[in-house]
Amino acid sequence: LGALDRRMTIGAQVAEPLEIHGLPDRAADRAERVAALLREVGLRPDQGRQYPHELSGGQRQRAVLARALATEPALLVCDEPISALDVSIQAQVMNLLVELQARLGTAILFVSHDLRAVRQVSHRVAVMYLGRIVEEGEPDAVLHDPAHPYAQALVSAIPHPGRRQRRILLQGDPPNPADRPGGCAFHPRCAAAVPMCAQVDPVLKPRAGDGRKVACHVAQGDVPARRAA
Repeated sequence: LGALDRRMTIGAQVAEPLEIHGLPDRAADRAERVAALLREVGLRPDQGRQYPHELSGGQRQRAVLARALATEPALLVCDEPISALDVSIQAQVMNLLVELQARLGTAILFVSHDLRAVRQVSHRVAVMYLGRIVEEGEPDAVLHDPAHPYAQALVSAIPHPGRRQRRILLQGDPPNPADRPGGCAFHPRCAAAVPMCAQVDPVLKPRAGDGRKVACHVAQGDVPARRAA
């Protein structure tokens, strides 16, 4: 709800970027474009006369998506688009994103902590720690066989019904981004860290063998991993 102006109708908010960019020239054509955008995201044109509080959470998210698509962007940035929605509504929004991506050819930068959602919508995955990418590659590779210790911890937290697995529990708290540790920012919490990790910041580069990009001295094979006690 915070992404929408409570004082404006849904239609007026979808039309706003069109008016700013003068697309199209005539008001009547803009109204037709707004109606088409609402239909595109699964809303009825008459819902454009409603205010945000009159719509459900899923409908509001669809309205935000319609506004974002108004100027036909080449790239759509979706920052936690489903985190505040019920599970059933999350599935609807995810299916809509996949459908729009296929139909419109729009590139989507999907930012989320929900790895299952990331897998559903992504053609390529990047894992970030403290604002920097630590692993990047194909979804199946990164999410099924992660190379970076932080990515391994994330993937270990995904529940698998009927299957027991070892959960990797990280120790300590994330460092202050304004006062990053020397070397690899993850080394204070990493069970595989070696002295080099505290001294040299690893570069994100392709790993020999699978070409996946990893920023980790151990995963790259530069140094052997520390043995567990």
